Amino acid sequence: MSQHIPLKNVIRKGNDNGDGWVIQLETQTGRTVYGIGVAQASTGRTGPTWSYIFENDGLTIIDLGTPGSFDNFLDGYSQLPLSTKDIKRVIFTHGHSDHDGTAHEFCSFSNAELWAHKNYAPLKKYKIWEIQDRESSVLQKELMRISSILISESDRFSRWNQYSDYYSNKKNTEISRNLSDQESFEDIQIVQTPGHSPDQIVLLLDNFMFTGDHILPEITPHPTSNTIIKKEVSDSLPSFLKNTSPWFGLGTYLNSLSTTMRLGNEYTILPAHRLHNKGEFNWIDQSRGLEIISHHEKRLKRIIQRLNSNSDSLEDLTRGIFEKSKLLGSNIFAAMSEIVAHLEFLEDCKDIQVSNVGKITVLGEGDSYIKELDKIRSV
Repeated sequence: MSQHIPLKNVIRKGNDNGDGWVIQLETQTGRTVYGIGVAQASTGRTGPTWSYIFENDGLTIIDLGTPGSFDNFLDGYSQLPLSTKDIKRVIFTHGHSDHDGTAHEFCSFSNAELWAHKNYAPLKKYKIWEIQDRESSVLQKELMRISSILISESDRFSRWNQYSDYYSNKKNTEISRNLSDQESFEDIQIVQTPGHSPDQIVLLLDNFMFTGDHILPEITPHPTSNTIIKKEVSDSLPSFLKNTSPWFGLGTYLNSLSTTMRLGNEYTILPAHRLHNKGEFNWIDQSRGLEIISHHEKRLKRIIQRLNSNSDSLEDLTRGIFEKSKLLGSNIFAAMSEIVAHLEFLEDCKDIQVSNVGKITVLGEGDSYIKELDKIRSV
């Protein structure tokens, strides 16, 4: 883990989980970066969304926070020796509601521009569950079939349904600049790192890497599944989004981890969540990416082991791998969708076969995924 501790000053202490903290950081070149732990409007296991601000041809903010947290955002920023009226731009690391959730309120408060990866603007008019064709594969069909039996559709998407105003406002949010991989402006460099979200980026500034949800301390980001976009949605998208394989899936996410690790190990990670938790700061570097890959390798191994022990259905696998406490209510949908992402990766590696009725069979030794992970790690 990184030996460089970037903390220069604690401006305000907050809660043990990071809520309300305001800190001053310093890069190795002496540049000041402020971090604010913007508490969520409701309790969440990820803790606050960390928002960062620094000078780069005008004040630049990275991420804002969850819907309903704008007062918490303003409260944190009021502790800084700068005016939010002077902010020139906001950059979203990706288009999830805990990162761009207060964009509408912010735009009514400020004349700052909004910047995001080029995939953000075409997708922002759709809710998450409106994009994917769930009839496109047997595994996706099984996910929807089983979840429809276990939980109602309203409960399945309850987290997002409560944000109806957020989605309505997001459709009308104007993005001033669409960012591309390896693009630079002043001292910032953009690196696209899809897999958790198709528009996920990290930003490099001196020896800091702002990772959004790409790399997090303590917790592993939820990977997307392989995605076929509904035709009525795909017809409205630019050509670079019609082929979804570069943007979605566990394999895409793992390769994105490889991308950031190849940048060298001199960067201190500034994540969107868990920078501070349980009363301590979590200072990490890109080697955390290797830990995340190992986490997924262990999960893939457990899936193969359970398949070899006659657990051949999606529901059985999910219940055998996740603790009961993580499968309560609508949580089982998220858990099954993560297992689907792992099964799709194993399918791509030719380690399993899924029958038309959802029965999953191991092919050969079921260990080709190990070679694929070794390639990803060989940086």
